[in-house]
Amino acid sequence: MAFTVSDLREMIELLEQHPDWKQVLRTVLLGEELLALPQLVRELVDIQRQQAQALARIESIQAEMLQVQRQHTEWLQRLTEGQQRHEELLRQHGEWLQRLTEGQQRHEELLRQHGEWLQRLTEGQQRHEQRMDEFAIEQQRMRATFERELENIRSDLARFTTKLGLEIEEQAEDTLQWVMEQKGWKLVEGPRTLTTNGEIDVVAVFENEQGQRVTVLMEVKLRLNRRTVEAWATRVRSEGFTKRLRRHGLTPPYWVYLFGFRIEWTAGKVAEQRQIGLMTARGEVLPPIQLS
Repeated sequence: MAFTVSDLREMIELLEQHPDWKQVLRTVLLGEELLALPQLVRELVDIQRQQAQALARIESIQAEMLQVQRQHTEWLQRLTEGQQRHEELLRQHGEWLQRLTEGQQRHEELLRQHGEWLQRLTEGQQRHEQRMDEFAIEQQRMRATFERELENIRSDLARFTTKLGLEIEEQAEDTLQWVMEQKGWKLVEGPRTLTTNGEIDVVAVFENEQGQRVTVLMEVKLRLNRRTVEAWATRVRSEGFTKRLRRHGLTPPYWVYLFGFRIEWTAGKVAEQRQIGLMTARGEVLPPIQLS
């Protein structure tokens, strides 16, 4: 029997009236696999949604990982740069240590040299001190020898001076007697030396041509200068000096001479002003003015 459109309409109405038949009809017409297809599609959509969410999470995680990786890259870059700086610092430190080591070696060499120099200086100082000790001993010996020789020289000089003084005084006495004899005077007393608060080298008493006694006083020097004349002239004119002469019996008038082997020019001028006679080994140079 043919299935018409009206039959289809009736069947649709029946299905509307009996909903449970719809499911049976679908099963008959579509089969279980086709009926399960919507559920499968829903499940697939749900799975796809879950996958999309998973992909979104994966992308987020990937983005985070990329960010972390970028940060790691930056950190690695900074670490690399820091390491490079550290390596540069280490290189510089190595150079500094090398220079310090070389400097220390130079210092050690200098210290060694200084030690050698100090050793040589110490040895030199010890030798110098030894030589100084030897020199001091030798100096003491030489000083003792010098002092002995100096004492001998002083003794010889004293003897020579005494002898020379005596010879000069003898020369002065002889010259005085000769000069007075040339004047026609006679020696009455002396000549001799008189000590009266200072020594008078030659004292003699003569009698002149008129029979008058004259006391001659003479100071003897090797060289006569202005100061010598001034001192002798002042001395013989002092009141104390004449009193001491009188106590020794030497009364005025006085003739006062200075005897010298050499007479300076100024000494002659002063002697003339102070009325002091001058005499050398050759004889009378300047006659004195009689003092009463």
